[in-house]
Amino acid sequence: MELNLKEFSKALGKGGIDFFFGKWDSLAGDGVEALSALGLAENASEKGWWLVLRSLLQAIKNLVDEKTEIEPKHFNLKPLKKGIEQALENSHLILNQKFFNHPDKDPIIQAVKPAFMDWLKQCNLSETDAIAISDRLPIYFAAALHDEWRRHAKDYAGLKEQLDTPFTQANDRLQAWFRYGTWLQKQVEEPMFLEAFSLKRVYVPLRAYYKRKVEGQKAEEVEPRLTNRDNFERVVIELDKELETWLNQAKKDDAIRLISGSPGSGKSSFAKMFAANLAETDKIRVLFIPLHHFNPADDLIDAVGKFVQMDGILPHNPLAPDYRESRLLMIFDGLDELAMQGKIAEKIAQDFVREVQRTVDRLNQQKLCLQVLIAGRELAVQANEIDFRKEGQILHVLPYFVPEYKQKNYVDTNQLLEQDQRQNWWQNYGAVSGYGYTDLPNELNQGNLTEITAQPLLNYLVALSLRRGELTFSQDTNLNAIYNDLLKAIYERGWAGHQHRAIQGIEEKDFVRILEEIALAAWHGNGRTTTVRDIEKHCDNSNLKNLLRRFQEGFQDDAKASITRLMTAFYFRQSGHNDSGDKTFEFTHKSFGEYLTARRIVQEVRYIHRKLKARDDDPYEDWDERRALHRWALVCGSTAMDEYLFKFVLDEMRLHYQNQPEDVAKWQDTLCHLIGFMLKHGMPMEKLEPRPNFQEENRQARNAEEALLAVLNSCAGLTEKLSKIKWHSRDAFGSWISRLQGQRIDKDVFCLSCLSFLDLRGCILNFKDFYRANLEGAHLERANLFRANLEGANLFRANLEGANLFRANLEGANLEGANLFRANLERAHLKGTILEGKDTD
Repeated sequence: MELNLKEFSKALGKGGIDFFFGKWDSLAGDGVEALSALGLAENASEKGWWLVLRSLLQAIKNLVDEKTEIEPKHFNLKPLKKGIEQALENSHLILNQKFFNHPDKDPIIQAVKPAFMDWLKQCNLSETDAIAISDRLPIYFAAALHDEWRRHAKDYAGLKEQLDTPFTQANDRLQAWFRYGTWLQKQVEEPMFLEAFSLKRVYVPLRAYYKRKVEGQKAEEVEPRLTNRDNFERVVIELDKELETWLNQAKKDDAIRLISGSPGSGKSSFAKMFAANLAETDKIRVLFIPLHHFNPADDLIDAVGKFVQMDGILPHNPLAPDYRESRLLMIFDGLDELAMQGKIAEKIAQDFVREVQRTVDRLNQQKLCLQVLIAGRELAVQANEIDFRKEGQILHVLPYFVPEYKQKNYVDTNQLLEQDQRQNWWQNYGAVSGYGYTDLPNELNQGNLTEITAQPLLNYLVALSLRRGELTFSQDTNLNAIYNDLLKAIYERGWAGHQHRAIQGIEEKDFVRILEEIALAAWHGNGRTTTVRDIEKHCDNSNLKNLLRRFQEGFQDDAKASITRLMTAFYFRQSGHNDSGDKTFEFTHKSFGEYLTARRIVQEVRYIHRKLKARDDDPYEDWDERRALHRWALVCGSTAMDEYLFKFVLDEMRLHYQNQPEDVAKWQDTLCHLIGFMLKHGMPMEKLEPRPNFQEENRQARNAEEALLAVLNSCAGLTEKLSKIKWHSRDAFGSWISRLQGQRIDKDVFCLSCLSFLDLRGCILNFKDFYRANLEGAHLERANLFRANLEGANLFRANLEGANLFRANLEGANLEGANLFRANLERAHLKGTILEGKDTD
């Protein structure tokens, strides 16, 4: 169907576009009945034009609404109206299968873009921002076209009779896949944070490696490429090309891939980009599922059906027999986020992965129809390594930069690691941001910043701080300092000078305090998501009710709507409802929530220390150790701390230590005292309201106790002062660490990494499992370690004077600088043990 643009635009010029542009909020808001008002016939040709024009204007409105710096009351829409009129008069449009398959590539969009870009510049946007926003118009137009057709299908019934394309066919299934494919492409074109540009404009393709078994070679011939004593070497690949090859090979007995990466390594960005690229080529159906929105308790087929229907993605279940696709790739992002309160996250992840395996095997019995890609943090993937032993099934994401001395640890046939991808990222960022960077700034290529800028997300946060110009970058700058600067930027950018009504009169420290409590509520949930009800409960427990009310009073809506608007103004977004109907919200980046949670935990240490000291100074103070431990249980009992959160706690404690080292030393003493009191009297879990059952009390007590040990360790690691806990018996520590450790599920146990600088003199530790434990600087004089397992343990500078290590396993342990005077090493296993920097067998 060929449309006469000139005649249509003439009719619009007589009042039609004025009709559209009369009011910004109603732009593209009227149905086809408005054609009659414009003196146009409601035939297929005019309806086709109406569909295109309304979709185009809606796309423009969506793009402008995302840019918060543009205020509608200051719009001058006449230049935009004139530019669109001229573009329409000189354009040619044919509605056919080619148009509907790729509406974003039609020349009419390119014709309108210059007018839109010029208008954005007239709205006081920079040329760079105007280009970045107008470059996103094509995919936003495609998405608006799909939405317009779906919402007003009856209005365009006449078009269906003359057009025969998957878009216009009365086939809900095909239309849904086309609409969803466009949505996937739009996800990577949406603005990053509050920027004008999108992920797609700065994205740098990732590299990864897989482990390959070394056969028929002596270990010394392949060192240092070996990853461990099992003789594996790391083979470097381009992640997208590796997965494209896997998809093309389409082997039914090799239908699952796992992507493992650290926080901020780009796993989720890669998954979104990979899905968007596949959707654009339309060679294979692809379904993208963020696992923090997914219920792992159900049968996988049923769970997928609930997910697509609840989120309105598809009207059918793509795994159900009647709707099954001949080829489907399912991408599950966030394996580590399959957490459920009261259960072990690793166990949930293992159960989910095995359910995926069973489903894939069942559906692929005759021929391959389903392939699955799962992405998650290292710990969650490690828990499933035993089920994926084929070469290349687990792909480990590599950072943007691998130092030359580390490159020898990889098999890199194509010299991929020689490229410092940080330079590529900064070139892209410099171009789309308008700041003109051509490579990584020199001040960022030092110390801790070398590692930080090697991660995609963290690189961007560094760029924000660099632009702000308030943070002095040095080799000691850590990630928490950057996050703190980002918090200040959020507060100042959004509300300083022309404060948002919700936080007028609220100081920055109060603003951050509320965010910390939201983060704590999310940590107590599934790590990323929380509800309005939980936030209110946490604020009530922390005596923040009045502060929260001050936020709420700034809005005219009900209390829950107030909190909604508060969170969506920052790095939160609404993500639907939970089973109880409460609104749920999620951190757009899990690590941002982890940083805020770490701040909250360190602030709790400071508060407890201050209150206990006040009690010591004033006998009328009614604070005591039981009250302190009760508060600690409220903060750290619901969820177990892991190494990711602990790293933020350590960096937060380091920031305090740099400014006031004497405070951290005092906190260390307070934590030692609390642990000693807790071991003698127990955690006061009976104070919890409502009081949970015994099993839940025990679980929360164990989590809180482990967090005490971890935070104590963060202090000791900085002060390098011995943590002198008052053990009420010689076996007290051994019994406690066994309780915290539980049954070993993985090779690494978090609490065993937090034992450095402990005073364990004379403790009974017979047969104890200290595999890969960190006992650096610990005092173990006269400790009884008979047949203890210390394989791979770090005993650097530990004091083992007079310790009983009879038949202890010290294989691969680091004893460099350790004091072994009069230690009993009879029949101890010392293969590979490091003594004074030398390997001995």
